Amino acid sequence: MDMTWEQALNQYEIHIRVLENKSLRTTEAYMNDLVHYANWMEQQGRKTPRHVSIVDLDRFMNGYRPGHASASCARMLSSVRSFHRFLALKDETMPDPTLNFKQSSSSKHLPVYMSEAQVKMILDSFGPGDYDELGKTVLETLYACGLRVSELCALDLNDVKTKEQIVRIRHGKGDKERIVPIAQTAARQIERYIRHVRCSSASSKESALFVNGKGHRISRQYVHALIKKKVAALGLDPRISAHSFRHSYASHLLDGGADLRVVQELLGHADIKTTQIYTHIQNKRLSDAYTRFFPDLDGEGDNDVL
Repeated sequence: MDMTWEQALNQYEIHIRVLENKSLRTTEAYMNDLVHYANWMEQQGRKTPRHVSIVDLDRFMNGYRPGHASASCARMLSSVRSFHRFLALKDETMPDPTLNFKQSSSSKHLPVYMSEAQVKMILDSFGPGDYDELGKTVLETLYACGLRVSELCALDLNDVKTKEQIVRIRHGKGDKERIVPIAQTAARQIERYIRHVRCSSASSKESALFVNGKGHRISRQYVHALIKKKVAALGLDPRISAHSFRHSYASHLLDGGADLRVVQELLGHADIKTTQIYTHIQNKRLSDAYTRFFPDLDGEGDNDVL
């Protein structure tokens, strides 16, 4: 009798957590992807993993891409590939629909980023009051340190040294720790938030830097909802997401002359190839500027070429 989706997912979770020794954070990310995948397949009438075809997988990925960053899509596909490979190795009669599956090139697009003026517009849109003070500090820290949302939410009070202007990231991708500098304006904003908001919201036992109205650590859902609301209110590109703040941070550093290797370390990328996507953004921006402002040499007129 074929394994149900639940049985297959449980066995795979044990495999990656115990035998592959994946971190808890990585395991949770994989399993969140796969639960979403399994639910979708069940809704399509695919009662067990054995019933999934390459056509089903293609339909799933085409439906998943809109609204998700290219990195999220790549991780989802990686999770699904690993899951089906595990099942095929466990049972040689089990088909692997990912075996000949090719990811559509339509998903390989440059990440959405903001100009410095757009970042400033978002930060300047916050008013007085505890809720706005929290929101502004969260987004300013997200941008000023180039953090992933999970890293931001995991920050503890003692991870931030405002006087030294450094932030310790203890829960980076792969559970790698790194130290990043923080701009003076952002450090002062954090100090204001701690002094005026956090001290009256969090209990003495709460270690989190950013806490909600109930005094508990903020969630990723809070950050995503905050950005979506601000972007809509300001009429900005609706594709702007929490990760866009990180993309913008990297792009602005490179625009300012930062070395690619330095940006790699600040972002916590294990492979510099991941960081090189931002050089593509720079190249596209230069190309767009050239097309927009350079004289049309094929056009009419008496322009001399010097």
